[in-house]
Amino acid sequence: MTVMVTGASGVLGRAVVRALVRHDEVRATVRRPEAADALRELGAKVTIRDATEPDELLEVLSRVHTLVHLVGGVNQPSDEEILVANHGSTVAAVAAAKEAKVRRVILLSVPGASLEGQHPFVRAKGLAEEVVTESGLEHAVLRSTHAFGLGGLWFTSTVVGAEHGFVVGDGRQRVAPVSADDVAAVVAAIDDRRDHVDGTWSVAGPHEHTADEVFAIAAEVEAAPAHLEPVAAAARLTELLGIPVSPRATELFAAASVADAPDAAAAFGVTTTPFVDGLRALAAKTPEGG
Repeated sequence: MTVMVTGASGVLGRAVVRALVRHDEVRATVRRPEAADALRELGAKVTIRDATEPDELLEVLSRVHTLVHLVGGVNQPSDEEILVANHGSTVAAVAAAKEAKVRRVILLSVPGASLEGQHPFVRAKGLAEEVVTESGLEHAVLRSTHAFGLGGLWFTSTVVGAEHGFVVGDGRQRVAPVSADDVAAVVAAIDDRRDHVDGTWSVAGPHEHTADEVFAIAAEVEAAPAHLEPVAAAARLTELLGIPVSPRATELFAAASVADAPDAAAAFGVTTTPFVDGLRALAAKTPEGG
């Protein structure tokens, strides 16, 4: 079968492509030319496209069985751009998928996605879910908790915060971090499913932690962290990471991120990785970890 992955350049995109190429022909879209080579090395056929325009997607969706839509994210310059990146891109992707007669759409969403959500990212994902679930296409909506993997913004912010002694928010927010590879394994399992798939599931790690507990695991210290409110955390992370980190992103990091729908891992036969074990595995991949 042929699978299309939009927005494939991030940590989740690379993991999804890596999982899918084992069984399928994989096409991928990215916005930045410099992101294409790494995906081609994984075995994907990569094109540079604006995934917010249906016509840009239509010509590369011919004979595609499954569309995996990953375009979006919270770290955008404005609320309007959050809406365009997450809802607008989904409108375009679904319109192109219907015209191309794609059978199945897999949408990456977020816990709590709702049209009434107070946070613009949560609201935009709620709108995106509505587009997919009312499309008439076979679909799977995956509400992923914070995914961890090298290069992911939440994970990088958490590790760098631990190195510098702080947590975003009050530290009491509960999170169930999920490995990017586990999210990818769920996507691949859904793609492999031959029977009809329709529904909304959560993809979450097997254990819940408070943010302070995640800090203790990542920092490997017993000292209590400082707690930065979102605006201050955004400014500090922007300084430390050398990239713009928006207050909307840190507002999301300061909120809970736990499962709120049926368990996708259980439904599709995937075993998820505890955060502690995943952190050790990632450390082993860095130069410091050998």
